[in-house]
Amino acid sequence: MIPMLSNLAVTHGPFIPAWSELRFFAAELWLIIAIAAVLLTPFFTPRKSNIPAAMVALLGLLTALGSLLIVGLADDPGANRLYPMLVADAPAMLWKVLLLLFSSGIVLMWLGTTSSTMHEGDGPEFFVLLLGATLGMCLMSSTTNLLMLVMAIEMASLPSYVLAGFRKTRRLGAEASIKYVLFGAATSSIMIYGLSMLYGLYGSLQLERIAEQLALGAAAGAPGAAGAGATALTVVALVGLIIGIGFKISAVPLHFWCPDVFEGASMEVSAFLSVASKGAALVLLLRVLMVIASALGFENAPGISLTLIAATLGIMGAVSATVGNTAALFQENIKRLLAYSSIAHAGYMLCALSVLINHGDFHVIGPGGASLPGQALLLYLAVYVFMNLGAFTVAGLIYRQTGSENIPDYAGLGRRSPVLAACMGVFMFSLVGLPPLAGFVAKVNVLWVLIQAGGWWWVLVGVIGVNTIISLFYYVRVLKVMYLQPGPDNAPAWTPNPIGTVVAVVCAVAVLLMFFAWQPLNDLTTRYSRVYTPAPPPVMVRSDPVAR
Repeated sequence: MIPMLSNLAVTHGPFIPAWSELRFFAAELWLIIAIAAVLLTPFFTPRKSNIPAAMVALLGLLTALGSLLIVGLADDPGANRLYPMLVADAPAMLWKVLLLLFSSGIVLMWLGTTSSTMHEGDGPEFFVLLLGATLGMCLMSSTTNLLMLVMAIEMASLPSYVLAGFRKTRRLGAEASIKYVLFGAATSSIMIYGLSMLYGLYGSLQLERIAEQLALGAAAGAPGAAGAGATALTVVALVGLIIGIGFKISAVPLHFWCPDVFEGASMEVSAFLSVASKGAALVLLLRVLMVIASALGFENAPGISLTLIAATLGIMGAVSATVGNTAALFQENIKRLLAYSSIAHAGYMLCALSVLINHGDFHVIGPGGASLPGQALLLYLAVYVFMNLGAFTVAGLIYRQTGSENIPDYAGLGRRSPVLAACMGVFMFSLVGLPPLAGFVAKVNVLWVLIQAGGWWWVLVGVIGVNTIISLFYYVRVLKVMYLQPGPDNAPAWTPNPIGTVVAVVCAVAVLLMFFAWQPLNDLTTRYSRVYTPAPPPVMVRSDPVAR
């Protein structure tokens, strides 16, 4: 037996990646550690207190953010050991920075607004779900693999379903959670069906390999040129993919869940879903579109039309902006108003992503490899993070004081709490897109990209302009109630929460500073808009062990 054993040579050990291979995903590792730490918190702290779990979650988020900033960008985003499952490129890093900063703000918002209303001992569950959703949304921005794409979306979605119904004392919370689950299950099944078609047609889970096959016009089973059947199935598969991502963006006609879920969920969960879910899905869509369009040379190919994809996204964006703004005109609940507002802003960002095709003197890829639609999206998200976090924080503070989410109950706020009223004014005008606020820079930047593209994109410029005017009415209506309508004479004295007030003021100052420092913000988002579009990996040929 010993001679026989001596002839066996161990050539491969277990897969244990070194730190140099994992460091570009240090943020995700810290989030996993934070989840474990939050789960262990009740064993070392008073079980009835939710504050220790919040502190541990906040520390984990800030540690993940710090590790991301320290590690920085990879010289070759595709050289990490986890490629091709995960990519560590510039847009993914910038989105993770924004997401971790925003999630930290959500924890602070919770401390300042609704922490006192949460059941004793529910804190660890809540923050595990929040960190789990954040982890999934980080992974969504870093993948070009179909299997990893599904796993990341579901990792972000499943905790979000539970978060939407976490308010156990309200029927609306349970109703919101059920609606969210039903819509999510339906769209996820359609998306997975479409992705299975892509795998069946092109024999690969890698998006760049599929994009190369699309560029060649050849399905796996029909080398040379894709037949009409393969082309039709490819279109169906891509539609399924867009439906799955469009649900997370809440783009029309996949938006029906959004207002009801926002109204039924707690204030901090509504704020989290309004930015994090949409932002992660938009960055993922940017990556998918850029990989496919790059393989096609940003031109139409025999088997697939980029013009059709661009037109579909443009129409979805225009309709989403119009439906969101017109529906918001009739809302009396601040969370439903901000929900429809988020649908409209998602529409603006979809319009920017519709710029996919080189034509005439226009080029999607600018100097230094910068992606014009990517730069417009990242700049808009950087501004949108602070606008929405601030608006929801003020709404949460008002709810904490008055117990109401209805806009008419904001009457007299300008007199009772001048600081919060001024902050809400900054956020409302910035969401409209008026100077001297950062929302103006974000919207003008999107318009400038569309104007540079020319052609039918001028229609989208007109649509955004008209929708901006429409949005002015319902945003200003909030300010009218706060400043021009007197509050009740017997209203109790206002006792602002210091943590929530600081979050609102910091967000308002950030919105102002990003307007005056728009050039550094523009340079930053331009530098970090270079989507990694690698050459397709070589085809793996499986050897037959019997023949060997």
